[in-house]
Amino acid sequence: MRILITNDDGIDAAGIKKLAEIAVNISEEVYIVAPAGQRSAVSHSITVGRALQVRRVSFPVAVKAAYSCSGMPADCVKVAVQAMLEKKPDVVISGINNGHNMGYDSVYSGTVAAAREAVFQGIKGIAVSTWREHYALVDRYLEELLRDAIDREILPHEIWNINFPACGLEEYRGVRETVPAAYPRYKDVYQVSCVSENEWEYALVDEEYDKAGEHTDFYAVEHNYISVGTIECSVLRGMQRSGGNG
Repeated sequence: MRILITNDDGIDAAGIKKLAEIAVNISEEVYIVAPAGQRSAVSHSITVGRALQVRRVSFPVAVKAAYSCSGMPADCVKVAVQAMLEKKPDVVISGINNGHNMGYDSVYSGTVAAAREAVFQGIKGIAVSTWREHYALVDRYLEELLRDAIDREILPHEIWNINFPACGLEEYRGVRETVPAAYPRYKDVYQVSCVSENEWEYALVDEEYDKAGEHTDFYAVEHNYISVGTIECSVLRGMQRSGGNG
Protein backbone atom coordinates (compact mmCIF):
# COMPACT_ATOMS: atom_id res chain seq x y z
CA MET A 1 0.00 0.00 0.00
CA ARG A 2 1.55 3.25 -1.20
CA ILE A 3 -0.02 6.47 0.15
CA LEU A 4 0.47 10.02 -1.15
CA ILE A 5 -0.53 12.84 1.20
CA THR A 6 -1.17 16.45 0.28
CA ASN A 7 -3.31 19.38 1.47
CA ASP A 8 -4.20 23.00 0.77
CA ASP A 9 -3.06 24.50 4.09
CA GLY A 10 0.62 23.98 3.29
CA ILE A 11 3.44 21.62 4.21
CA ASP A 12 3.83 23.19 7.68
CA ALA A 13 0.16 22.93 8.70
CA ALA A 14 -0.82 21.00 11.81
CA GLY A 15 -3.39 18.96 9.89
CA ILE A 16 -0.96 17.35 7.47
CA LYS A 17 1.30 16.35 10.36
CA LYS A 18 -1.67 14.74 12.11
CA LEU A 19 -2.67 12.93 8.92
CA ALA A 20 0.86 11.62 8.42
CA GLU A 21 0.96 10.31 12.00
CA ILE A 22 -2.13 8.25 11.25
CA ALA A 23 -1.14 7.22 7.72
CA VAL A 24 2.15 5.64 8.82
CA ASN A 25 0.08 3.22 10.94
CA ILE A 26 -1.61 2.08 7.74
CA SER A 27 1.36 1.91 5.39
CA GLU A 28 5.15 1.83 5.45
CA GLU A 29 5.20 3.76 2.17
CA VAL A 30 3.87 7.25 2.85
CA TYR A 31 4.98 10.17 0.70
CA ILE A 32 4.10 13.83 1.09
CA VAL A 33 3.97 16.41 -1.68
CA ALA A 34 2.22 19.51 -0.40
CA PRO A 35 2.07 23.22 -1.22
CA ALA A 36 4.83 25.40 0.19
CA GLY A 37 2.23 27.72 1.74
CA GLN A 38 -1.47 28.40 2.22
CA ARG A 39 -3.60 27.54 -0.82
CA SER A 40 -7.14 27.44 0.59
CA ALA A 41 -10.11 27.99 -1.75
CA VAL A 42 -8.04 27.65 -4.94
CA SER A 43 -10.32 24.84 -6.17
CA HIS A 44 -8.74 22.88 -9.05
CA SER A 45 -6.29 25.58 -10.14
CA ILE A 46 -3.04 24.37 -11.68
CA THR A 47 0.20 26.14 -12.55
CA VAL A 48 0.80 26.92 -16.22
CA GLY A 49 3.38 29.04 -17.96
CA ARG A 50 6.07 28.55 -15.33
CA ALA A 51 7.92 25.66 -13.74
CA LEU A 52 6.96 24.15 -10.40
CA GLN A 53 9.62 24.45 -7.73
CA VAL A 54 9.85 21.29 -5.62
CA ARG A 55 12.12 20.94 -2.61
CA ARG A 56 12.73 17.96 -0.34
CA VAL A 57 12.13 18.99 3.27
CA SER A 58 12.53 17.51 6.72
CA PHE A 59 9.26 16.42 8.28
CA PRO A 60 8.38 15.66 11.93
CA VAL A 61 6.82 12.27 11.03
CA ALA A 62 8.90 9.37 9.69
CA VAL A 63 7.48 9.21 6.15
CA LYS A 64 9.42 7.91 3.15
CA ALA A 65 9.95 11.43 1.81
CA ALA A 66 8.35 14.86 2.08
CA TYR A 67 8.43 17.65 -0.50
CA SER A 68 7.14 21.20 -0.66
CA CYS A 69 5.80 22.41 -4.00
CA SER A 70 5.33 25.96 -5.23
CA GLY A 71 2.07 25.05 -6.94
CA MET A 72 -1.51 24.28 -6.02
CA PRO A 73 -2.92 21.13 -4.39
CA ALA A 74 -3.88 19.67 -7.76
CA ASP A 75 -0.35 20.43 -9.02
CA CYS A 76 1.08 18.46 -6.10
CA VAL A 77 -0.83 15.35 -7.08
CA LYS A 78 -0.14 15.74 -10.80
CA VAL A 79 3.61 16.23 -10.46
CA ALA A 80 3.97 13.52 -7.82
CA VAL A 81 2.15 10.90 -9.91
CA GLN A 82 3.47 11.90 -13.32
CA ALA A 83 7.07 12.84 -12.56
CA MET A 84 8.29 12.38 -9.00
CA LEU A 85 7.31 9.00 -7.58
CA GLU A 86 8.82 5.85 -9.07
CA LYS A 87 5.56 3.97 -8.62
CA LYS A 88 1.98 5.19 -8.70
CA PRO A 89 0.36 5.57 -5.27
CA ASP A 90 -2.58 3.37 -4.40
CA VAL A 91 -4.43 6.20 -2.68
CA VAL A 92 -4.15 9.97 -2.28
CA ILE A 93 -5.31 11.43 1.03
CA SER A 94 -5.77 15.19 1.18
CA GLY A 95 -5.96 17.08 4.47
CA ILE A 96 -6.55 17.29 7.30
CA ASN A 97 -8.13 20.59 6.33
CA ASN A 98 -8.49 23.32 8.95
CA GLY A 99 -12.20 23.81 8.28
CA HIS A 100 -15.07 21.78 6.89
CA ASN A 101 -15.50 20.95 3.20
CA MET A 102 -19.18 20.18 2.80
CA GLY A 103 -22.07 20.93 0.50
CA TYR A 104 -21.43 23.24 -2.41
CA ASP A 105 -18.40 24.69 -0.58
CA SER A 106 -16.44 21.62 -1.66
CA VAL A 107 -16.38 23.08 -5.19
CA TYR A 108 -14.03 25.83 -3.97
CA SER A 109 -11.83 23.57 -1.85
CA GLY A 110 -8.21 22.90 -2.72
CA THR A 111 -8.35 19.93 -0.35
CA VAL A 112 -11.17 18.31 -2.31
CA ALA A 113 -9.55 19.26 -5.63
CA ALA A 114 -6.41 17.30 -4.74
CA ALA A 115 -8.53 14.19 -4.10
CA ARG A 116 -10.37 14.86 -7.36
CA GLU A 117 -7.08 15.11 -9.23
CA ALA A 118 -6.17 11.69 -7.82
CA VAL A 119 -9.30 10.27 -9.42
CA PHE A 120 -8.37 11.97 -12.71
CA GLN A 121 -5.05 10.08 -12.43
CA GLY A 122 -6.84 6.76 -11.88
CA ILE A 123 -6.16 6.68 -8.11
CA LYS A 124 -8.58 6.55 -5.19
CA GLY A 125 -8.92 10.01 -3.63
CA ILE A 126 -9.92 10.81 -0.04
CA ALA A 127 -10.46 14.28 1.44
CA VAL A 128 -10.41 14.78 5.22
CA SER A 129 -11.49 17.90 7.11
CA THR A 130 -12.22 19.02 10.64
CA TRP A 131 -13.07 22.30 12.33
CA ARG A 132 -10.28 24.53 13.63
CA GLU A 133 -7.89 21.72 14.57
CA HIS A 134 -10.41 19.76 16.65
CA TYR A 135 -8.52 16.45 16.73
CA ALA A 136 -10.09 14.40 19.55
CA LEU A 137 -12.30 12.42 17.18
CA VAL A 138 -9.61 12.38 14.51
CA ASP A 139 -7.19 10.69 16.91
CA ARG A 140 -9.78 8.11 17.88
CA TYR A 141 -11.51 7.31 14.59
CA LEU A 142 -9.64 8.50 11.49
CA GLU A 143 -7.38 5.47 11.08
CA GLU A 144 -10.40 3.16 11.15
CA LEU A 145 -12.28 5.37 8.67
CA LEU A 146 -9.32 5.56 6.30
CA ARG A 147 -8.83 1.80 6.34
CA ASP A 148 -12.50 1.36 5.51
CA ALA A 149 -12.39 4.01 2.76
CA ILE A 150 -9.30 2.44 1.19
CA ASP A 151 -10.93 -1.01 1.15
CA ARG A 152 -14.41 0.13 0.14
CA GLU A 153 -15.50 -0.06 -3.49
CA ILE A 154 -16.81 3.18 -4.95
CA LEU A 155 -17.49 4.31 -8.50
CA PRO A 156 -14.40 5.33 -10.50
CA HIS A 157 -15.66 8.92 -10.87
CA GLU A 158 -16.15 9.49 -7.12
CA ILE A 159 -14.00 10.58 -4.19
CA TRP A 160 -14.46 10.00 -0.47
CA ASN A 161 -15.16 13.07 1.66
CA ILE A 162 -14.80 12.82 5.46
CA ASN A 163 -15.73 15.68 7.81
CA PHE A 164 -15.33 15.62 11.59
CA PRO A 165 -17.60 17.61 13.91
CA ALA A 166 -16.21 20.13 16.39
CA CYS A 167 -17.03 18.13 19.50
CA GLY A 168 -15.37 15.92 22.06
CA LEU A 169 -15.70 12.18 22.58
CA GLU A 170 -18.50 12.68 25.11
CA GLU A 171 -20.77 14.50 22.64
CA TYR A 172 -19.92 12.32 19.64
CA ARG A 173 -22.91 10.40 18.22
CA GLY A 174 -21.39 8.12 15.55
CA VAL A 175 -20.66 7.95 11.83
CA ARG A 176 -23.31 8.94 9.34
CA GLU A 177 -23.15 8.30 5.59
CA THR A 178 -24.33 11.46 3.87
CA VAL A 179 -24.77 13.30 0.60
CA PRO A 180 -23.43 16.82 0.01
CA ALA A 181 -25.93 19.57 0.71
CA ALA A 182 -26.99 21.30 -2.50
CA TYR A 183 -25.93 24.75 -1.26
CA PRO A 184 -22.96 26.39 0.47
CA ARG A 185 -22.70 26.72 4.24
CA TYR A 186 -23.07 30.49 4.07
CA LYS A 187 -25.20 32.69 1.87
CA ASP A 188 -23.46 35.10 -0.46
CA VAL A 189 -24.38 38.28 1.39
CA TYR A 190 -22.12 41.27 0.73
CA GLN A 191 -21.71 44.45 2.71
CA VAL A 192 -20.73 47.34 0.50
CA SER A 193 -18.81 50.43 1.50
CA CYS A 194 -17.82 53.38 -0.68
CA VAL A 195 -14.08 54.06 -0.85
CA SER A 196 -14.27 56.91 -3.34
CA GLU A 197 -16.49 58.17 -6.13
CA ASN A 198 -15.31 55.36 -8.42
CA GLU A 199 -14.32 52.63 -5.96
CA TRP A 200 -16.23 50.32 -3.62
CA GLU A 201 -15.45 47.42 -1.30
CA TYR A 202 -17.67 44.36 -1.09
CA ALA A 203 -17.15 42.14 1.95
CA LEU A 204 -18.76 38.73 2.39
CA VAL A 205 -20.76 38.41 5.60
CA ASP A 206 -21.27 35.02 7.25
CA GLU A 207 -24.99 34.36 7.12
CA GLU A 208 -25.86 30.68 7.51
CA TYR A 209 -28.69 28.83 5.85
CA ASP A 210 -31.40 28.02 8.35
CA LYS A 211 -31.89 24.31 7.79
CA ALA A 212 -30.02 21.32 6.40
CA GLY A 213 -31.74 18.09 5.39
CA GLU A 214 -31.13 15.13 7.69
CA HIS A 215 -29.40 13.17 4.95
CA THR A 216 -26.80 15.91 4.29
CA ASP A 217 -23.25 16.40 5.44
CA PHE A 218 -24.16 19.74 7.09
CA TYR A 219 -26.81 18.11 9.27
CA ALA A 220 -24.52 15.27 10.34
CA VAL A 221 -21.67 17.51 11.45
CA GLU A 222 -24.00 20.00 13.16
CA HIS A 223 -25.41 17.13 15.21
CA ASN A 224 -22.01 15.71 16.21
CA TYR A 225 -21.77 12.89 13.69
CA ILE A 226 -18.74 12.21 11.53
CA SER A 227 -19.93 12.73 7.95
CA VAL A 228 -18.69 10.21 5.39
CA GLY A 229 -19.82 10.28 1.80
CA THR A 230 -18.84 10.45 -1.84
CA ILE A 231 -18.55 13.41 -4.17
CA GLU A 232 -19.04 12.91 -7.87
CA CYS A 233 -16.38 14.07 -10.34
CA SER A 234 -18.90 14.99 -13.02
CA VAL A 235 -16.38 15.40 -15.85
CA LEU A 236 -15.24 11.80 -15.51
CA ARG A 237 -18.79 10.56 -15.23
CA GLY A 238 -19.66 12.30 -18.48
CA MET A 239 -16.66 10.75 -20.23
CA GLN A 240 -17.59 7.29 -18.99
CA ARG A 241 -21.17 7.70 -20.19
CA SER A 242 -19.97 8.77 -23.64
CA GLY A 243 -17.51 5.90 -23.84
CA GLY A 244 -14.30 7.91 -23.76
CA ASN A 245 -12.84 11.12 -25.09
CA GLY A 246 -14.41 11.09 -28.52
